[in-house]
Amino acid sequence: MAITRYLHGVFPIYKPAGYRSSTILDRIRSRLAVDKVTHSGALCKYAEGIMILGVGHSESVIRDIEQNKKRMYLIRGLLGLSTTTFDATGDYTQHATYNNVTESRMREALKELFLGTISLPTPPVPAFRFLHRDRAAVKTDTHIEYSILKTEIIDAEVIDFDPPSFQLHVYTRGRFYPQSLVHEMGLILESTAHLTHLCRVQQGVFGFRQALHYNQWDRENIYNNLYLPKSHFEV
Repeated sequence: MAITRYLHGVFPIYKPAGYRSSTILDRIRSRLAVDKVTHSGALCKYAEGIMILGVGHSESVIRDIEQNKKRMYLIRGLLGLSTTTFDATGDYTQHATYNNVTESRMREALKELFLGTISLPTPPVPAFRFLHRDRAAVKTDTHIEYSILKTEIIDAEVIDFDPPSFQLHVYTRGRFYPQSLVHEMGLILESTAHLTHLCRVQQGVFGFRQALHYNQWDRENIYNNLYLPKSHFEV
């Protein structure tokens, strides 16, 4: 047990859907018997994918990964319906036709309007607010004021188009709310849309191959898969 006091570094995990990021952090903190575990960006309960966690004196590395390193997301959306939360957990707010939305129009919109540093509205209930606001109240609140977040989208492509469903690969840097991209794209295409599934495929140099899965979250596996700062975070 004493060795956990001297753990220092970062390690990637694969977060399964259905778990809050805070619950996972608590579980790993307990298994390592440490006071603090940091992360380079939470994932909502319904999302899955790569999270990078840090122990010991790794706060500056975690902060650099969160702010500066590339991320890749697999995003699924549904045309024709908007929701109060921009994703499938919210109540429907508007139905719209999507007959005029084509794959070529979606590709064109992504390339012309959603690349580079852009401004997107934050979702009404971001993951970090879940503990501080009643979600039921948000669903019935018709006077929500959205704040604006500047985010960098490096590249985006349509990988599947089967209306009303579609899938995107999106590469970003820094903070990013995928549900906001889907919501805004629906409006730009003169329809509506909401996020139905999210997977963070990669963050920095870390992907599925390096990530520890749920049944590997024990002291020995984490210790053997710690990455020390400096040389591993050039991407």
